[in-house]
Amino acid sequence: MIVKILSAAAGFNGVVYNEEKRAQGAAQLLKAENFGFLNLAAGSLKQEDYIRYMTLVANTNESVLKSQFHAIISCKGREKSAEELLEIAEEYLQRMGYHDNPYLIYFHSDTAHNHVHMVSTRVSKEGKKVNDKYENVRSQKVMQEILMQDVAYEVKAYLRKTLAYGFSSEAQFKLLLEREGVKVTEKEGQYQFIKYGSMVHAFARKEVADRIAKYKAPNARVGQLKAIFRKYKRGLTVEQFSGLLKEKFGIELVVHQAKGKSTPYGYTILDHASKQVLKGSQVMKLDELLSSVNREDKIQAGRELIAKLSADRGLCYTGFKRQLEATGLLINKKGEIRIKGDEEGSIPVLMLDKARVRELLYQERLQEARQYTVASDKDIKLLSRLFFVKQSDLSVAKASDPLEKEVVAAKLHSGLASGRPLQEILDSCGWSIAQADGKHFLIDYQQKRVYAWADLTKEKPDLHAVQVAEFDKGSDMAREERLQDAWGQYSGTIGQLAASMLYLMESNLEPDQSENRKRKNQRKR
Repeated sequence: MIVKILSAAAGFNGVVYNEEKRAQGAAQLLKAENFGFLNLAAGSLKQEDYIRYMTLVANTNESVLKSQFHAIISCKGREKSAEELLEIAEEYLQRMGYHDNPYLIYFHSDTAHNHVHMVSTRVSKEGKKVNDKYENVRSQKVMQEILMQDVAYEVKAYLRKTLAYGFSSEAQFKLLLEREGVKVTEKEGQYQFIKYGSMVHAFARKEVADRIAKYKAPNARVGQLKAIFRKYKRGLTVEQFSGLLKEKFGIELVVHQAKGKSTPYGYTILDHASKQVLKGSQVMKLDELLSSVNREDKIQAGRELIAKLSADRGLCYTGFKRQLEATGLLINKKGEIRIKGDEEGSIPVLMLDKARVRELLYQERLQEARQYTVASDKDIKLLSRLFFVKQSDLSVAKASDPLEKEVVAAKLHSGLASGRPLQEILDSCGWSIAQADGKHFLIDYQQKRVYAWADLTKEKPDLHAVQVAEFDKGSDMAREERLQDAWGQYSGTIGQLAASMLYLMESNLEPDQSENRKRKNQRKR
């Protein structure tokens, strides 16, 4: 079961959207509640009547500029009927504070998943604004409560997970649970588990004691860990070494330090890969773990890591950079590697081959492109041009989520109906428009989706007033070079760059830039 709250809006375009769906036979009005005297004529009311009444209520508090509350609850497939979803929606509105406000609940079954839309006012009839603090967080919690996915169930799951580990002491048992945010106390022969300030479950201490009594040290795994620690600790601080172990091996180091003391007195190894909890001294003495490192050791550790990573052809730039940073080294997109703390203009301690840098950046773009739901060959064409990757490296492999399209369509319809400029709507939602094969597509960078414009709305706004990437025009060498250069030099995230690439691809080159590119290309030939 999924619940999503759409962005607050100044008008009640959610009513318009759902009534249009209703007119098309794609939606059913399940309930209209708290509309005063209008309830007497419920069978003959029009959308204008609902909107007028909700607007009158909203106007009782002029400080609330965006007075529409619009949310969607969706189930998997057809597992919930309209009546069942109505019951859940009413309970949800009650817990969220909207049940006494005028509200409408519409049932939709025109996608693969049954779902309901709820439209209400953020202002009560008494002129008070409904509390929307941490609204999305509360929304998820309310849905969990409704579905009886309570905290006790969560804690029981953590307990089952903990009991799957090998541990040799009570302290190690408690540590595993504390890492999940569960406080453990003892009373009358039982462990009491506390979450969010409440005792939600209890478990017999004897069962844990019996497991500890039967514990046998995993000597083979201890030997493996000793080899890993000897190989990777050199040249790294405790923090860097801990980060590398967690990232690369699924091993967590928990350093124990007395309150008010600066020097640790011990450490514990949580080996999540083999589900074992070990005393740190079983693998490496504390003073050896805390030993300082010199510059040459750091450089050598980086050199060995680079050699090891060179075999991973699917590694992307961010992954490569993260693993280097775990050793205290920093890399830029020129392939220059420096020790953390060195000035940017200083001489690099190591250099990465330019071809390898290009390969890492290509994998970065490819991984980003593969996060998108690719539902057709047209999607592949768009994404390959946008992220500058080969079409053959992408495939139609994911089924699109109808609810996501429903949300995007509703947001788009609401924005257009409110009279906002299309470019403003696109910018605020993290969207862009592209054209291919004579058709327009909306690219959603936040949800990683590509939609045909015609599937979202029948409205045809003036697209000349917005930035549109026209892939039908093809590309010249200069444009391709600019695109590749941008990917290689940009310092922000891939997602941020992608959002600006559509404009970059279609912006015109200055005449002198164009001529310089042509001469450069001729020399290459």
